[in-house]
Amino acid sequence: MIGVGEALLAGVLSIVCVWAVHRLTVVGNAALTLWRTPIADATQLEDGQPVAVEGRVFVDEPAAVADRLFDPTAGTVGAYLWQAWFVDAGRYTYDSDRGELRRGQNTFASGFESGQWGVTTDGSETYLNLSWLEQVYDAEALSDLEVGNPVSNAKLPTVVTRHVWDAIYVSLDSTISDCSMDRLTDIVDLYQDDVAADEFHIESRGITNGQDLFVCGELRVQTGDFSIIGTDETPLLISDDGREGLKRQLLWRGVKYSLALVGALALGALFLF
Repeated sequence: MIGVGEALLAGVLSIVCVWAVHRLTVVGNAALTLWRTPIADATQLEDGQPVAVEGRVFVDEPAAVADRLFDPTAGTVGAYLWQAWFVDAGRYTYDSDRGELRRGQNTFASGFESGQWGVTTDGSETYLNLSWLEQVYDAEALSDLEVGNPVSNAKLPTVVTRHVWDAIYVSLDSTISDCSMDRLTDIVDLYQDDVAADEFHIESRGITNGQDLFVCGELRVQTGDFSIIGTDETPLLISDDGREGLKRQLLWRGVKYSLALVGALALGALFLF
């Protein structure tokens, strides 16, 4: 008869396996989309076709609250990915993007803020629509964020969270900002008036005017305007490190999730059989 400890271990390992398989499926879908979609001139394609473009970002309308989060020298921010977090006391992690040890972070919310922007290639403008990413990850709007609620701001294991900040489809490393939540008390919703807002933080990764960006997704053509969206068949991929940089990112994630799956299966075989 299986014991309580073995049952708990089996449950945990099952969750890890399901999580790893799901992530590998997402990585595989993204890699397949990238492989089968060469860079092309969007103006030469038809509505509904997969498209990949690489060019300079233009911004018609900046993203909301970007001026509070980013240094003015970064340029006009057309969109940014954000995560709300608080310090995990006593835990440190290595930030490979910044090359330094940082205090552990507990992410409790994440989302996208987007203005009107796109990518220019060979003189042609193609707009970006992030609504698919927001729907897939149930991303929050910054203005709807509640800070200080002990229930919604609780620490949860990675395998049961679904933050757009961790999205496999997005790789942004060029423009990063981090600020205390007390700069946004008129934007976010404080759970109580006496919440210590300075103990909560917003980290953001921006897409700025003039930067190089690679985008892959499904083309939409409406009244002569071109835009790229994401669909379940053709996910929206965004990278400020180019097509090759995104390939490396997907490879690394594939290896990481494969190791997690193999490790969980190995532990199960060792202790449960």
